[in-house]
Amino acid sequence: AMSTYMPVRSKNIHALTFDIHLFLRDGARATCTMEFGSEDVKNKETELAFDIPSQIGTMLIEYRDRIAPKVIGRRPQRVFVKADGAPKSQAMVAVLISTYLKRRAGIVMTPHQFRHLSAKMILDAQPGAYETVRQLLGQKNLKTTVNFYAGLDSRRAGQHHQKLLDQALASRPSMKSTKAKKPSSGNGAG
Repeated sequence: AMSTYMPVRSKNIHALTFDIHLFLRDGARATCTMEFGSEDVKNKETELAFDIPSQIGTMLIEYRDRIAPKVIGRRPQRVFVKADGAPKSQAMVAVLISTYLKRRAGIVMTPHQFRHLSAKMILDAQPGAYETVRQLLGQKNLKTTVNFYAGLDSRRAGQHHQKLLDQALASRPSMKSTKAKKPSSGNGAG
């Protein structure tokens, strides 16, 4: 679920560490965050920060404070750990995510494909929103983002245009049917 809302690279998912990348705050108005410094991202320049949806924050707190300690005997430092508390490998984390998706949702998808899905969702809803995609994915160069995701732009733009037209037509006041007046016979009788 985290990758759906916060589409970070597989390397970053694997490395998720409490109080370094994940800042979990409990409480009605508390905001949990996921943060990566420039040293943690591929381009070494962009920082990433996400507010974690409350339901995912609640699950992470439950895992960190109650579930994992019952298995490993203490609070884990990282999200993905073995029964002895040692970090799982990046490959194992990717396999677990893909296996869980297939078993629970019937979806065949790798962790990295969440990034492409996120870009597609944004661009389908807002054709041309490459800057938003670039920022979400933490890419350094807008040109890279455009080159990678521009493939279906004319179709997206056409679909968006159709949706705008449909909305405009639906919001117009309905035209009352007016009957044409019959022309007078011209005989002047009235």
